[in-house]
Amino acid sequence: MITIADVAKKANVSNMTVSRVINNAASVSDNTRQRVLVAMEELHYVPNSIARSLISGRTNTIGLIIADMTNPFFTTMARGAEDAAHQHLHRLILCNHDDDIDKEREYIEALISARVDGMIITPASDDSAKNLQIVQRHRIPFVFVDRIVNSINADHVVGDSSTAAYDLTAHLLRQGHRNIGLISGPLNIHTARERMKGYETALREFDIEIRRELIHSLPYSLHEDKTLLGVELSIQSMFRQSPKPTAIFAFNNALAIQALHALRKAGLKSPDDVAIACFEDVDPHGLLQLEISTACQPAYTFGEQGVHMLFERIKNPDKPYETVTLQPRLTLRGASINNR
Repeated sequence: MITIADVAKKANVSNMTVSRVINNAASVSDNTRQRVLVAMEELHYVPNSIARSLISGRTNTIGLIIADMTNPFFTTMARGAEDAAHQHLHRLILCNHDDDIDKEREYIEALISARVDGMIITPASDDSAKNLQIVQRHRIPFVFVDRIVNSINADHVVGDSSTAAYDLTAHLLRQGHRNIGLISGPLNIHTARERMKGYETALREFDIEIRRELIHSLPYSLHEDKTLLGVELSIQSMFRQSPKPTAIFAFNNALAIQALHALRKAGLKSPDDVAIACFEDVDPHGLLQLEISTACQPAYTFGEQGVHMLFERIKNPDKPYETVTLQPRLTLRGASINNR
């Protein structure tokens, strides 16, 4: 392994001079600096990041903790965060908690141990408060993206979930649907509560009864078999009711995909038999030509904006907390129930 001593020998300078060049100290002449940089290039020397962080107090890394990297929403969010981190000359460490607060705590402790300069966090649930208090105790700046925990003060980037859920529900109501089944995420997660609020507000404004037997709350995760089974059981329960639902509103794309599977297994087609609406797109490239109404959030911007807010917080730790609310893009599809 090439060391500082090797570079110093080749450039005919002291080890301390090489260290000063690596850390961009002003006390090195331009001529000496150039000799050292040429020697580093010729020897393919890579500075020891741990040693540099001990000197500077910075590691030039940030952590991103998301819920489910198999979900395209979070994958795209991570890309936005990585691109923004690169602009700030930082590397991104990606962590995935699967809405599990114990796993979330493990990653938080690992990032603290790695001495990250800050974190972007999609909290697992309201129970994440005790994990986030660990971050606060270590005085590491962090920003919430997509979800928040009300008991924890922090900058955050969120979507207007309540309004978008209202708009999707109102669209189904205007199509003539009066019995709308709901597959919600866990109600101890901020986004699920906000979407529930929009759904219920629309029903009340249209003077439609809120039928609790048509509302089912399930995990958000895409890859868990138990979630697929849960959706199937929920669909079966809904269609044992009278009157049966003519539309299903799913709180994310994973639940919507599973609802499609369950409906087809039950011999039902969408939108011919049952209309579907959801958050995020289940067919972003239009290859399947699904007639599903969607509220698509700007996932890339969530990650990008979250990182920019984090560096503003690192630069100015005492500034007031900020909220950025991003508007989903609505795509309304499906024929009126009266035209079926």
